[in-house]
Amino acid sequence: MNYTPGPWQWWTSNSFLRLSSQDTGKDGGVIDSYVMKDGHSSLIVSKGDMNLIAAAPDLLEALQLAEKAMAEGRNVTYPEWYGVINKARAVISKALGEE
Repeated sequence: MNYTPGPWQWWTSNSFLRLSSQDTGKDGGVIDSYVMKDGHSSLIVSKGDMNLIAAAPDLLEALQLAEKAMAEGRNVTYPEWYGVINKARAVISKALGEE
């Protein structure tokens, strides 16, 4: 696994917003913001977490399609199920940085 395991939770600490996981605690670990010497703000975030965050909208869409197909049950054709599964696989690969 090349991303930080969940669950994730937002925290504000010393006026900085941080995204932490249960494993890393309140002081960041997933996304941590800081001010650089020139006064600009920046983030510390791993490549694995960046991939997962960038894939989040597509992951949600794939889950919504899967949920809809499951709710329709017998009315879903095999090709439709195949499409849902292929989309889910592609998005999972994107989230894992395998694209």
